[in-house]
Amino acid sequence: MIETPPATRKIVLRPSELALVAALGLMTTVAWTHPEAVPWSVRAALPTVAMLFAVAALALGEERGGWRYWFRELLAIPVVPYIFLNLGTLIPLVNDRILDDALERLDRALLGAEAQAALYTLALPWWLTDLLTLAYSTFFFLPILLAVDLARRRDEYLPRVVTAVVFTFLLSYAGYFVVPALGPRATVAQQRYVTLPPGVVGAPLRDLLDHWEKTKSDAFPSGHTMVTLAVLFCARRRHPRLYNVILPVGALLIAATILLTYHWLVDVLVAPPLTALALLAARAAHGPIPPLSPTRRRRPDTAS
Repeated sequence: MIETPPATRKIVLRPSELALVAALGLMTTVAWTHPEAVPWSVRAALPTVAMLFAVAALALGEERGGWRYWFRELLAIPVVPYIFLNLGTLIPLVNDRILDDALERLDRALLGAEAQAALYTLALPWWLTDLLTLAYSTFFFLPILLAVDLARRRDEYLPRVVTAVVFTFLLSYAGYFVVPALGPRATVAQQRYVTLPPGVVGAPLRDLLDHWEKTKSDAFPSGHTMVTLAVLFCARRRHPRLYNVILPVGALLIAATILLTYHWLVDVLVAPPLTALALLAARAAHGPIPPLSPTRRRRPDTAS
């Protein structure tokens, strides 16, 4: 199959950038309609970030090389976690229910009471707990790794990959507003989470992740699973060798969501269809992500 590169891009906001600006706009609306609950600094920062992000994207243009190319291709990276860090303030203003009881009942229906109890009391050796924690902590780094590597290769379809990943992030964030939930580690498996083997790096890493995770009601759906699946899909199509490297990490990451009691089983089961929905929406908005041609696969990994 011979790749057909996308047409020359105009200097406009890409679908991923429009989606991020729209998300910031919706968050701004929620913040300003609840001034008593949202600090002034947050209410001012949300529209400011949206405006600066859009202006920066347009100003950087569509260069094919140099620092402007790198900044434009990677511009979304700080905005996605910025949105996540501010969700915790806004979610209760839209939906103040915590629905862990319903998710726990769904898990019991799927697993049975005995298997569910066994899952939340399962003893893990320290080395496996460390390995799972390390994999879980790579969540934000896997999409960054893919974006940087495709940028280094000057992949023409990198903007479409970014759109696919950004749409997946945002769909998972939308789920937190619809079904706010804390997850097993804060409810039925709280004692299990606290008593996980500290290991060598496991306990400090988990403490660090808990500290930086300002949004707590983010269990449904499993964004970790959704984004990891989206990254694996994009890597499989655009960089199969990188896919082979990150596949075991991604598999451990998804296993960690359950084994470390971060997510209910149902949180993970709904992730594949929701990821497919996000990828279909990205395809409709920005075009398909074609598989890498045999010629490009044989080409050395050097920037053109």
